[in-house]
Amino acid sequence: MGDANPMFQRFGKRRTQQILVLAGLLLVFVIIHLATGSRFLTRRNLGIIVSHAVIPTFITWGLIFSFTSGMIDLSIGAIVVLASNLAGILGLKFGYAGLIVGGLAAGVALQALNGFVFLKTKIPPWVAGLGMAMIYESIGAFYSNMAVRSGGMVVSLGSQLRSLGQLPYNVLMLVPGLIAVYILFCRTSIGLNVRAVGSDIRVTKEMGIDPNRAKFLGMLVCGLFIGLGSAINQSYVGQLLPRTGLTTVSTIFQPLTAVLIASSMAAIFNVVVGVVIGTISLSALFNALTLLGVPSGTWQEVVLGMLVIAVTIVSMRGEEGVVK
Repeated sequence: MGDANPMFQRFGKRRTQQILVLAGLLLVFVIIHLATGSRFLTRRNLGIIVSHAVIPTFITWGLIFSFTSGMIDLSIGAIVVLASNLAGILGLKFGYAGLIVGGLAAGVALQALNGFVFLKTKIPPWVAGLGMAMIYESIGAFYSNMAVRSGGMVVSLGSQLRSLGQLPYNVLMLVPGLIAVYILFCRTSIGLNVRAVGSDIRVTKEMGIDPNRAKFLGMLVCGLFIGLGSAINQSYVGQLLPRTGLTTVSTIFQPLTAVLIASSMAAIFNVVVGVVIGTISLSALFNALTLLGVPSGTWQEVVLGMLVIAVTIVSMRGEEGVVK
């Protein structure tokens, strides 16, 4: 009992710190609302904020299955591009069913390939992920060039199949998504094994869990949510052009930040719920900065980086190690 009290005290202190950080963030948003002439916290603008958070939320839900086990995959952005285009191709042929199946199929298949490469080559995942990103970007560029040479263009939905990426349908997708990821991550052996591998791989082996199998299954589930996010993304943008030069790596920045925020708020929220709060908070931040006239691509990223550092320092004060 003597050892338990300090542990509970540390947990209580951590939770208090994280609640204060969350309260401070809400206060900042209230101040921004006043500074923008009451344009920020309106029903219409809040709908836009949540809508813009949907796609990053699905991608981030996928990331917690791979990143928790240490499989840091930097090819996610390139996978989203390919999965979005396949979703569009099948969507034009088979409607919304083709759109969703195309995204899911590409997401799972490419994550399965990544898992095989990462685990068989034993190359650090972040290094192998950069290599796979270049390969996927090249495939996308090849597809784009072939389409142009044949007199066509990269798949474009035009005005078709756009409802899935628009309000209210994209936001409604968050409800079954939240339920599914919570069950998979918190109530199934897949999620439990992924978390065990991420905590202590030596103990995991002693428990009879195959670390490689756990990591591979985690990446497959990651592919499911990335694929679904890609289908919604294609419905939202209509046409997604391939990118080269590792520019797709930047796509992962917002989901990575959301994972960090969710992990740093673990004393208050389950990480699955924390992801939703993290992505909506980031969407709100970008929206607020835009309303305030802060240029994107430069100062918005500076402000975001400062916020992430501040949140992590305050919420994880007194913790040993790093946020996983």
